[in-house]
Amino acid sequence: MKLSSASTLSLAYFAYFAVLGVFVPYIGLFLDGRGLNSHDIGVLLAIVTGMRIAGPSLWAALAVRRRDPIGVMRFGAVLATLGWLCSFYQGGYWPLVAGLALYSLCWTAILPQLESAAFHYLDNDTSRYSKVRTAGSVGYIVLVMLGGWWFQHTGPQMLPHSALLFLMLMLATLWLLPKYRLEPQTDAQPLRFRTLWTHSSFVKFMLGAFFMQMSFAPFYGFFTLYTRDLGYSGSDAGLLIALAVAAEIVAFFYAGRILKGRSYQKLLGLCYGLTAVRWLMVAFVADSGWLLAASMLLHAFSFAIAHSCAMQFIQQFFPQHQRSRGQALYAGLIYGGGGAVGAYVAGVAWQDGAGSTFTFVLGAGCALLSMVLALSLPKKIQPAG
Repeated sequence: MKLSSASTLSLAYFAYFAVLGVFVPYIGLFLDGRGLNSHDIGVLLAIVTGMRIAGPSLWAALAVRRRDPIGVMRFGAVLATLGWLCSFYQGGYWPLVAGLALYSLCWTAILPQLESAAFHYLDNDTSRYSKVRTAGSVGYIVLVMLGGWWFQHTGPQMLPHSALLFLMLMLATLWLLPKYRLEPQTDAQPLRFRTLWTHSSFVKFMLGAFFMQMSFAPFYGFFTLYTRDLGYSGSDAGLLIALAVAAEIVAFFYAGRILKGRSYQKLLGLCYGLTAVRWLMVAFVADSGWLLAASMLLHAFSFAIAHSCAMQFIQQFFPQHQRSRGQALYAGLIYGGGGAVGAYVAGVAWQDGAGSTFTFVLGAGCALLSMVLALSLPKKIQPAG
């Protein structure tokens, strides 16, 4: 039976974020198990994340040139899988860096094109998009929980095998997506990078998102190590992350209703402010399981609602024929640039656990700065012109 576009997109999101559900929470434990210190881990994650700066724009340009975003996604997924195979090779630090950098660079071919394809097939309906996007959160939460249990029973070296399994699932899923051709835009003005930065609202939005992504670096890179040092088991860490993603799923499902008729500016400010509260709770009350679990629930705001607001901004700020490149620019500068800078700073500040509290406080400071920038945005999105 042929799947509908929405069902196929849901499956694609599920597979994509299932891979990240293995990689993101447990890469720190895996690298620690390979004998790397926190500085080396921070540098590696900064290099790997840095591949996401230029990658999305390069792949988006290729998709526009070939007018085949689905084909570009498939090609990138194949190369990413080849890069991931380096994680099986225990031949030192730099071969691991090179292979994971290739994986990260080629993995950036997928999400911007997938986001653009989703809005294409769903007729730019934010409410339908949010519900489809919940499938990605489900994939993430399932793998986070399974990963925590598996890590507890097999150790951190389980990561290469389990991630490869879901990379293969990702490859298979992308071939289920229906192809579509981008229409040539002969009358469209090209996206001029320098012109974008003359829009004060765009600059404030991007800076806010940049610092917000920086604030997540201690959580993405060191949270499982942090909970291990506090005496939590691998399953406990998996359940805590799963709780955060469960809150994210609920928030994504209702994001369309939440955003409807409300100011994206105030919602972004609220989300960023609650994120600062979240990191302060992780820094100071993480020894209490109940309070740490409560902080995880704030992920509903710090990621799901914030991400939905950001997608609304991108869709309304960029002209229709330039939204794919807008998605790529956002992914590159925010997830790539903000993530890379944050990973490096967190790696330096962490000091093999001695600076864990300070690192999360630093993350809270970044989130507060994002809140100030968000609240200074205009109440209505002004399209680029």
